[in-house]
Amino acid sequence: MSMRHRLPGFADAVMAAAMMGVLSYLTLRLAIWEDFFAEAGPAVRHLMAGNMHGFLALTPVYGGSLLLSTPALALGGALDGLNGAYRLETLFCTTTVVVLALTLARIQRSQGRSTLSRWLLIALLVASPAADWALKEGHPEELMTAALCVGGMLLVVRGRITTGAILLGLAVASKQWALLALPVALATVPNGHRIRLSVTAGTAALALFAPLALAATGNFVAVNKGLASAPMIFHPQQIWWTLFLDSSRPFGGPHSTIFGSAITLVARYSHPLIVLTAILLGLAYWARRRHVQPTDALLMLALVMLLRCMLDPWDVVYYAYPCLVALAAWEVASNRRAPVFALAASLLVWIGFGVVTQVSSGDLANLFYVAWTVPAAVLMGWRSLHLPRPFTVQTRYETTVSSLPSRLRTS
Repeated sequence: MSMRHRLPGFADAVMAAAMMGVLSYLTLRLAIWEDFFAEAGPAVRHLMAGNMHGFLALTPVYGGSLLLSTPALALGGALDGLNGAYRLETLFCTTTVVVLALTLARIQRSQGRSTLSRWLLIALLVASPAADWALKEGHPEELMTAALCVGGMLLVVRGRITTGAILLGLAVASKQWALLALPVALATVPNGHRIRLSVTAGTAALALFAPLALAATGNFVAVNKGLASAPMIFHPQQIWWTLFLDSSRPFGGPHSTIFGSAITLVARYSHPLIVLTAILLGLAYWARRRHVQPTDALLMLALVMLLRCMLDPWDVVYYAYPCLVALAAWEVASNRRAPVFALAASLLVWIGFGVVTQVSSGDLANLFYVAWTVPAAVLMGWRSLHLPRPFTVQTRYETTVSSLPSRLRTS
């Protein structure tokens, strides 16, 4: 390949590196990564001391991601303690997103898309507000899990089932919300390949789960069992807010913790409802398999991840990141000109969790969130299943009637 043909790819790589620099500057200049210190810190300290068993035994629920990031954590810890461990883990996890972004940019180049379109995609994936807050809160594994999950689905859609299943399995082991992608993935592949996808993804997940379970079986079972219910915390950005919250109560920060029987009901059943929703959408996609394109699985995945945010009472800004990545991947894979829907969604997430929350009450923040997520979910479901448009049905009826003889039309 000549240098002239390689130049766009090189430019995309430079853009991705620049976006990594922007993200690192925004998130790593201040050590505010409280969740990392509180949740992963005890395990990483054992890793820095050379105690691998202690590291495995104390990993939090997303221990699989820490296991994948072990070299970065160990090297960073040796250089600068917990701060260095987090910085290098962040670099490692962000690199997985860069790989996905450059893969999608290469698809765009094959489609003849403009440089602006490719760079917009790279910026959205690597340096979006949702990614920024994931790192600020101490959760770089969100970025890696999203890249593995969407990348795996992209490979499955493009017919590389085994490799895609491996990435999906690693995503599930990294953070268990990736399990929501499996019903859609199973509905996407041909009938004779579902067992292969299930076994391969399960084996990849087990490869990471096994050391964690063997090191401390009780802790492993307890932390995963805890995922069945949500914490007793309510944030405005979810659909349950107006049903169970007294508008006179404050929200945000420590005041967002609210107790009551109705809140208990939502906390107990919201997570099972999210899993049930993913299964039902996978079945719906399978039922419409003759009417959809393989790439529509990425849009269905984006819908599943959006509903996960809407149904979780503890929805935070970085929960939206997998949805944004899947939406951008769908726009690229379905041969659209630019990821404009992903851009719009990113702006709405930033406004809803940032601007609106800072200047309004919890009720108004919830109203803004519901006002855009509910229509978006309906449209995404309609489009991903290729359901007929209402006006199309009316047009066909009028066409049929107009073709009848006049004596029948009048009767």
